[in-house]
Amino acid sequence: MNPNMTEAPKTMPSRVLRKPCVAMALTVLVALSPGLAAAQAAGGGIAAYPGAKQDTAVSEFLRSQLGGEGVAYRTNDSLPKVAAFYQQQPGMKPMGDATKESAAFAAGCKEEFNAVLKKKMSTGCTHHVTVQNPWMDMKTGKMVADTLVSVVKQ
Repeated sequence: MNPNMTEAPKTMPSRVLRKPCVAMALTVLVALSPGLAAAQAAGGGIAAYPGAKQDTAVSEFLRSQLGGEGVAYRTNDSLPKVAAFYQQQPGMKPMGDATKESAAFAAGCKEEFNAVLKKKMSTGCTHHVTVQNPWMDMKTGKMVADTLVSVVKQ
């Protein structure tokens, strides 16, 4: 304990807690659309995975913790099958290599030439899509074994 402190703080400042929550939310999900109107607003034309059901609790967590528009869907289909669906969507760019537990994509990006790296790069992406299985339910802290798709508007 710091000798200059006489008493431990009763609560963590929200700014201290927000960064881990945002990082966890992005890692745990990064989100897919709810009902049709919300899906169109947050999903920006990104198709919901066929047969996936909106998870309103996760969607609300994305919105409240990320401070933007986000929606989440769940499906019993495998991660490779769901990731393949998003990989084939027009304008969808993979963000790194998929793993057996997650895949991430960006949409609405501009292609610009980076003179320093001497290659084209995606910039200004408007949406991020994350596919995860398993994933952690942020309310209960438990791992969930279905596939979570998150679409977050940047």
